[in-house]
Amino acid sequence: MSGSSSGALSTSGASTGEIAVSTGGSSTGAASGLESAEGGALESGALEGGGYTTPGITDPGTAGDGSFTIGPTYTPDPLSNATGGPVGHKIEFQMLSSQSTIYPGVTGPYTRSVWVYIPQQYVPGTAAPFIVVQDGSYAVWWGNNVPHTAPATMANLPGTASLPNILDNLINAKMLPKIVVLFVDNGGGDAQGSERGHEYDTVSGLFAEFVEMEVIPRVIMEVQSQLSISLTLTEDPEGRATLGGSSGGAASFSMAWWHPEYFHKVLTYSATLIDQASPENPLYPHGCACYHDVDPNVDATMTPNGLVMTTTPNEPIRMWLESAQNDNQVGGGIYHDFNLASMRTATEFQAKGYHYHYDYALGAGHLDGNVVAQTLPTALLWLWRGFPVE
Repeated sequence: MSGSSSGALSTSGASTGEIAVSTGGSSTGAASGLESAEGGALESGALEGGGYTTPGITDPGTAGDGSFTIGPTYTPDPLSNATGGPVGHKIEFQMLSSQSTIYPGVTGPYTRSVWVYIPQQYVPGTAAPFIVVQDGSYAVWWGNNVPHTAPATMANLPGTASLPNILDNLINAKMLPKIVVLFVDNGGGDAQGSERGHEYDTVSGLFAEFVEMEVIPRVIMEVQSQLSISLTLTEDPEGRATLGGSSGGAASFSMAWWHPEYFHKVLTYSATLIDQASPENPLYPHGCACYHDVDPNVDATMTPNGLVMTTTPNEPIRMWLESAQNDNQVGGGIYHDFNLASMRTATEFQAKGYHYHYDYALGAGHLDGNVVAQTLPTALLWLWRGFPVE
């Protein structure tokens, strides 16, 4: 799938999967000397075709929109490395199931860890844009394993990115706004019958409500307590993003789909857009496959007819998604094939005229850390283009 793009993002080498990012002129990134490993100086902040309106939907232009094939080899983007610039603050705290009215525990008590990244440049009291990361403990988002206390100068583990390092670098270069990150861990287990499955695979807006009503107030309290920083998180959905892989990716999309008043930006890798609901919503008997298919008689060769296709008007969502050639359950059919699920969802985004970017990753596996390591910086710049840097 290498077509349907404006040409600003283009496969510059099918064997390497490199993606060149066109800046369309001088860029703030060129002055900083920062470049993506996918090729070319990266630009953020300039809104094509008009100004930024808040609150509301931005129109950041079509550069980078479309479906692309990358791989089969992957090169980590050096923006994941520490460069000696200002380093953001990081804190950790725990949330107990007994403290939650939304997720008290489907299999018994649990403890959920949450980490918060705050840019060094954040001005206390100002409304900060932010990203909510699902499976927040996962090394692929940090470059290292729990407890995530490795020195900033330590090399990243193979097959990982470091979101804190990426933001340190791009915020310092004034290529991204001062983004706060909430790394929210799941409640434990996996798939049907587990707390994680209940939180992530259920077709509803409940997890978004949990983040809004229980996680965010606790984050603000903990940042004040641990760092003596008065943190304010923006209420503008254009300044709120979700990020996740596998079931965390399904949750990330559901958060924006069911609550676009909370979130407009979504970034997923190998999202579980399949029949794995836990518990199953009787309105959508095939779980998160409903986003690309709601007709049990349709087959994989037919035009997707899911919620994305049939909902009018379009939801105000800007979506970057990826799936892999060797993803989970490839060949398992429309309700089980992870790669087919994301591919069909991307087809719906294209047909409905959304701002979307889809990567089909040759030679890669499920939630492949090598793909994340190459693409995450570029994905963030595409996702936030049009949002004011200052």
